[in-house]
Amino acid sequence: MASETATTVKTDRLVKMTFFIKKKDGMSYEDFHKYWSEEHSRIFLSVPIIRRNLVKYSQFHSNSSVDLAKFGVGVTGYDGGANMWATSIKNLLAIFTDEEYLRVVVPDEANFFKRADVAIMVGWEEDKWEDGKLAE
Repeated sequence: MASETATTVKTDRLVKMTFFIKKKDGMSYEDFHKYWSEEHSRIFLSVPIIRRNLVKYSQFHSNSSVDLAKFGVGVTGYDGGANMWATSIKNLLAIFTDEEYLRVVVPDEANFFKRADVAIMVGWEEDKWEDGKLAE
């Protein structure tokens, strides 16, 4: 059996990319979440290559009021995470060089988050528990 490296993804899995983002300075958490959820998602999803290349897009809105210190862990310091799934890394990466994406989406990012502070993870998910039972 061949070993799997960090750069290989089994073809039966979707590739997932998660962007961890921080709100721009001076913006309230309420305004950040509202803009991202309502305005930016509309702009983002208006770009044809995104609709063609993504299988799924979701937003994870962080609740900064939850204190996890009593459990011995801290929070990441990010205000949210954008999750994108595609059938290949090639399809994901093609989005970020698309002319319309660069012209429409990238400038809008400055309206609500700090692009220089983004952290990204790329990989795949392995479901282990789903709907009250072991995942298949």
